[in-house]
Amino acid sequence: MRIFGHGDVPAADQGTAYDQIKMKLDSALTSVFTEDGKQAVLFYMTEKYSLTLEQASRDPGRLEAAMTSLLGEIGWMVVKRRILEQLTSRKLGPETKPIETASLSDAFGFARSFLLLLPNGITTN
Repeated sequence: MRIFGHGDVPAADQGTAYDQIKMKLDSALTSVFTEDGKQAVLFYMTEKYSLTLEQASRDPGRLEAAMTSLLGEIGWMVVKRRILEQLTSRKLGPETKPIETASLSDAFGFARSFLLLLPNGITTN
């Protein structure tokens, strides 16, 4: 069921939305690990889990599984919080218990839908 918009989304627009999600994901990882640390995490994610950043931006379930395995539950929660903050352009407070139960798939879907509604791919960041 489609909540946002009507009909099929053109492939070009989908690519743009996925590119925006990839940029937000990249930014979130950099803010947690610094550039060098992010490169190390991406290297191990690719080598050990055969998952690139491009694939992760399209498959949040695989991203979550790989990052949980790589970083552990607590480490993944830190990264997940930052990803959700990037996708929603909101700072999440320490009382945000729902981070543990938040669906990355839903957040990515919302971000894709939201980014498709913005004119010319303009983002709020």
